[in-house]
Amino acid sequence: MFGIFVVWPLIQTVYLSFNSWNGIGAIEFVGLSNYAEFFTDPHVLQSALNNLLWMVVACSLPIIIGLVQASLLVNSGIKHGKIFQLILFLPQVFSSVVASVIWSWMYNPVLGPINTFLEAIGLGDFAQAWLGNPDTVMLALLIMAVWMGYGFNTVVYSAAIQGIDSDLYEAATMDGCGPFRKFRYITIPCVRTTTTTLLMFALIDSFKVFDIVFQMTKGGPGYSSHVLSYYLYNEAFVNRRIGYGCTIAVILTIFILIVSRLFLRFRERGDKT
Repeated sequence: MFGIFVVWPLIQTVYLSFNSWNGIGAIEFVGLSNYAEFFTDPHVLQSALNNLLWMVVACSLPIIIGLVQASLLVNSGIKHGKIFQLILFLPQVFSSVVASVIWSWMYNPVLGPINTFLEAIGLGDFAQAWLGNPDTVMLALLIMAVWMGYGFNTVVYSAAIQGIDSDLYEAATMDGCGPFRKFRYITIPCVRTTTTTLLMFALIDSFKVFDIVFQMTKGGPGYSSHVLSYYLYNEAFVNRRIGYGCTIAVILTIFILIVSRLFLRFRERGDKT
């Protein structure tokens, strides 16, 4: 089963990356020309920069928000903390299709509640077509991505913080440490393994992001919200350049493997120290 559904498609992808094929006609061998085009394609650079921005924002903010929220829910003695965890986890329950429909309506320049709210409080100059402006489209998509991601991190961090020995917090209290110093010197170090695990998953997902872009912007306006996975899809299945799409897939896979391996080595080194 693994050979049929993983190994064989992988071999086919690598093979097609050295060929030109429209999906129907004859396959034409082109050697390394697809790879040469990849490294000179300006749209690849735009997509890679968007992926890099996505990686920085979508990897950092949901983890920071999740850690802070979990610490408040567990250590501050808030009543009914489980209910708050459930509420914060709700965005994770929605499918990307449902979430995209909701946020597309919120970003609607005419009927959307975001522009309506800005106009109601006297900030109508900031109202705009969020998904139709090349300068704001990535910001709009990233806000949605952060909204969908921080709830899961909050729940995971809550479980990790509950597993920290309470004697550490009691000793810190006796030494006169306040909530911030407890958070900095006890909570953060004790959940380091959880943080690196969540960060690794977020890092990989940031290079595989496709559904949000496909459902909300189709990579537009122009190429301003293209990411590598969507550019792969667009070249392979819209422009029917299967060979070039496979080239992007191969290079993206190699890059993800290298980044994942380097991250795991960094994590192992941190665990030893």
